[in-house]
Amino acid sequence: MIGMMAFIAPAYAVGIAVAIYFGIKVFVGRKRKMIQKAIEGGICAVCGEKIVKDKCPNCDKPGQT
Repeated sequence: MIGMMAFIAPAYAVGIAVAIYFGIKVFVGRKRKMIQKAIEGGICAVCGEKIVKDKCPNCDKPGQT
């Protein structure tokens, strides 16, 4: 914001800075919600695979010792 004050009025600089701040907050919030929806059950700490029905498809295969 301070760098923009030399070129435009301070009121406009404040408005632009506030708009950018809240624009980024909205973008990050939507992105976070989308990621949480995609991996509802979580991810496996061992292999990083998406958890399905409380089990990891890679680590919890039947017959694996």
